[in-house]
Formats: sequence, C-alpha cells, structure tokens
Amino acid sequence: MKNKILKICLLSFLQLLAVGAFAQENAWREIPYFLKGYEAEYEKSPREAALSWFKDARFGLFVHWGPATLYGKGEWVMYYDKIPVKEYEQKAREFKGEKFCAQDYVDLALSAKMKYITFVIKHHDGFALWGSHATDYNSLDYPAGRDFLKELAEACRRSGLGLFIYYSIGIDWHHPYFLPSSLYDPARPHYAEEPAEYKYRNPEDFKHYLNFAKTQIMELCTMYGPIAGFWFDTSGGVYQHPDMFRIQEIYDMIHAIQPHALVVFKTGVNGNEDFITGEREMGSLSPIFKNAGLPQEVQDAADKAWESNQTKPAELNIPIQTLGWSYITDPKQRQKSVKEVLELLEHCARMNANLLLNIGPRPDGTILEENVKTLKEVGEYIERNGFPKLNTDDFMKYRTKAVLKNDTEKINQTAR
Repeated sequence: MKNKILKICLLSFLQLLAVGAFAQENAWREIPYFLKGYEAEYEKSPREAALSWFKDARFGLFVHWGPATLYGKGEWVMYYDKIPVKEYEQKAREFKGEKFCAQDYVDLALSAKMKYITFVIKHHDGFALWGSHATDYNSLDYPAGRDFLKELAEACRRSGLGLFIYYSIGIDWHHPYFLPSSLYDPARPHYAEEPAEYKYRNPEDFKHYLNFAKTQIMELCTMYGPIAGFWFDTSGGVYQHPDMFRIQEIYDMIHAIQPHALVVFKTGVNGNEDFITGEREMGSLSPIFKNAGLPQEVQDAADKAWESNQTKPAELNIPIQTLGWSYITDPKQRQKSVKEVLELLEHCARMNANLLLNIGPRPDGTILEENVKTLKEVGEYIERNGFPKLNTDDFMKYRTKAVLKNDTEKINQTAR
C-alpha cells in the first residue's frame, strides 16, 4: 500500500512537472492580471513588480473556511477534541458549502477597498478545497462536488483582485506519513492510542508526505492561472526538522513556474521569504517556541529568520472575530467594530505593513451579515479619507513592539 501511494504521488508529480515546465515557457508572456500598471517593473523583475503591488495594496481579506466549521468550535477542533481521523472524514462529507458564492467574497473585499484575498484551501485537517489529483479527500470528490478554489480564482480574475493561497504544509493531521507528535507537537492530536491510519515509523517515511505536498503545490501553481503567492503555515516543525521539509526546494519550484508569485511563511523560516506576516503581532517567534518547550536550536532558527526578514515588506494578519479564526458559535464570540478595524489599519501603518483581516464564514459558505456591514462602512471611510499614512521612517520600533492589547480574547491560537 505504501509503495502504491508513493508511486501515485511520484507519477502525478512528474506529470505536473511537465505541465509546469510548459506553463513556465508559455503562460507568463503576458503580465498577470493583477499587476496591470506595473509593466515597467515586471519587465525587469516579475517578483519585484509583485512586491511593489503588494506594498501598494495595503488591505486584504483572509478567509478561514472548511469542514471544521461544522463543529462551530474553531479550526483546531480535530486536535483539541481528539476527533478520530475516520470520524472527521465522515463529518467532512456533510460539508457542502451549498450557499458559497465566490462573487460575494470578491464584492466584500472590493467594498472594503481591499486588493487581495488569502484563501485557506488546506488547513491542518488536510481537507482540500479544490479538485486535487493527489487525494480524494477534497471538496470536488466529496459530496460538495465543487472546486471552491477554482470558483474564487475566476471571480478574483474578473475583478482584478490578487489571490494568495494559504496551504498548511507544517501540520497535516490527516496524511498517514506526517510527523508524529513525538517529533513535533502539535503534529498530531493526542489520541489515547495511535490510529491505524498513521503509518509514519522512521524519517524515511516522511518523503511520502513531502512528495504529496509538492504534488499539491504543483497543482496549485498550474491549474488556476496566475496567483499572487503562497501563504504557508505552520513554522515550528520546519524550524525543528529543516532537512526533512526542504522548504527551499518548494520555494524554488513555485518561482520556476510562476516567477512573480510571492512566498510568505509567517515571519520567516529560512530568510528567503518575499515578505513577512505576523499573527496578531510582529517579531521573532523564538519566545513562543521557548514557552512551548521547543529546543534551543529551534528558537535560534526563528531568531535568525527574523533577523534576515524583519525589514522586508510586511503584513499583520488578525481576525475580525475575537475568538479563533474560523466559524465559532460560542456566546462569547464578538465581531470587531468599524472603529476597531480602522484602529487596526492605523496600527499596521505605524509598522509600514498591510492588514490581512480574517473572516470566519458559516459552514454553508455565507458571510456573517455583521462582517459585511462593518467592512462596507470601513470601505466608505477609506473612500472619503484614504488609508492611514505609512510610517516609512522608524517603523522597526513598532514592528518589534507590535503586540495587541486584547490578547486575552483569543482562543485556538495558530501553532505558528
């Protein structure tokens, strides 16, 4: 069975590699649709043109959505509730997104004066929101019967919005050959007994997961036209086992196929990321890893990546809701007001950074009416007054101290 899985992944990967080589030669003769107006820079360097566009964008929409929303307890529910793999798979069959309308998300972003959308297409539960050929654990092959990424990519292209793809490479609770918790916590939920579905036994086994991830990323590079970039998560395991993840190979693969595509992996894992994104705060992730009890070499790697990346173009990603990132029905849940969102834009401007504001849609794909109303009013304010002026002088002192005051409100914190 193991050899069959590897053979399928390698065959698919090689086929897609051929497609990618063709795409590289033919598809990028024209400037990507969202880079219109940056032609002169694109002639010199596609990626520098994309970075200029990104810095000018100022505001983006983050969307956390998937089978976890069915539980109404946040995107980490499989981990915290120790839901068995087969049970979660069965529950995911109820996820149909029957009211998901890609144009609604595009319209929401446009109304708020946003210039890009970052769509979570595979979170830590491993479920793919596109028609992946690498696994049938995806929205097209499951009862939903839809390629949600394709629908959103087409809507973004029609409107001129850039599309970033969020892909959880650093955690996968579903794949049989991902790391065990003994090598990285939270690589797996803490089940009383290891599920039969988990096949990892030695470091050599991890290549099956890595080939799988590369295959999926190759699909994403070749099946959906020009994308703004890849938004990778989570970094702890990559810091701890860099030789296993070989992340630079993935960066190089992306840039070979889509030379303009930007790559971000939190505040950095190897220092070669195109920009940085801080989760609620900015800075090295070393203190977080220290508190989690990860080895000193992991903390040192985080510090080194931050030192390499700290002055690069930046973004702060923050949820509009106060609890978690995906849909949560807890009565304590609260949605941020217009005033709070405008304060976040000011907060980001002081750091010379974009704001990536997250929403958590309902399981059926509809957006909370309160979020729609708030972001429309934010857009109207920006239309009248413009964005806050960027601080391009002493922004580093704000980046190193960028900690939000409402820290006590958050739950289901991403594992960085």
